[in-house]
Amino acid sequence: MYDRAVACTSTGDVLGVVEALCARETRDATEWAARIAGEVVSPDGPAGGRRLVRWTAWRLARRPSRVALEPLFAGLPERLDRAAEFRACLLQEMALRFGLDGGPYVAYRERLAELGHPLAWLPLASLDFERRLRDGGWTPGSMLGSLRPAQLRSRYAEVPPTAAGAAAGRGAREVREVARGAAVVAPFGEEGVQDVRFYVLPGPLDPVDWNAALLAGLPAPCLEGTSTRTMAAVHTTADDVLCDLFVAAFGGGVWGEPRMGAYGRLLAWRGLYALMGLGAEVSPYDAVRRAAEHRWLRFAVERHGGNDWFFGDLTDIAFAVLDPGRTRVVVLAHTETD
Repeated sequence: MYDRAVACTSTGDVLGVVEALCARETRDATEWAARIAGEVVSPDGPAGGRRLVRWTAWRLARRPSRVALEPLFAGLPERLDRAAEFRACLLQEMALRFGLDGGPYVAYRERLAELGHPLAWLPLASLDFERRLRDGGWTPGSMLGSLRPAQLRSRYAEVPPTAAGAAAGRGAREVREVARGAAVVAPFGEEGVQDVRFYVLPGPLDPVDWNAALLAGLPAPCLEGTSTRTMAAVHTTADDVLCDLFVAAFGGGVWGEPRMGAYGRLLAWRGLYALMGLGAEVSPYDAVRRAAEHRWLRFAVERHGGNDWFFGDLTDIAFAVLDPGRTRVVVLAHTETD
């Protein structure tokens, strides 16, 4: 099987060999799949190599048991080569699916941290906050879809518009946050179009004024031409945002590169941190607590209602977050079509 993988002329063919090995669920087949992922040079260059490593890690972690996977972490890496990259991905795919609380996994994660691997930042536990990431049954090519205002209103609690909210939106001042903005949109890769904006309000906002009227008053391309008649803004929670960021990174959109579970998880958390303005020194557990102190909106805009930014096709998502001091707002919107 190894020689067959080496002889393949496309990454897809190599993945076919790996799939056959993963389906066997034996220790021997597992070790061969790991060798192929960590050693075989993809016929399609670096992008194909990333796909092979990340897809194999995700596929192995889909198994009902981790018994045959544990021996892959028996030794610690000396450097961040491709074999270590594969195991770093597998470790975090397993962490999200099963939760890891001992064995060789802790030592392997600590070694990855010493070597400076970004995935070592993630916890080995699977947080309840991540349950939709874990239980969603996401597959390569998974997409978010486009919820219409009526669909939002049927699934969430809508926030009534207020005149004070409209005044706060019109009085908001936009500020530049280049690094934060890049982290917010990173889960979407090169696919689609994103609009992320940061604002300072004239003063602390009354929570009842955190609504569509405020959003419609903000100066942003994604909000141009909107009104309380054409937009629905509904209450949501931070885990809803995290899930959408994860799915965007995991699936890769229509034409983008799927990052799969390990990197999808990392990019989703980084995006959520950037929305809240948190530093990497804050643990995910503290981030969950702080997320509850923020106020989150999901919004959608009617087709043909005066706004030309959203495509209204494959994927339209939009969120806004108000900080605990009720003076700072972040808006994130993404639209994608084929």
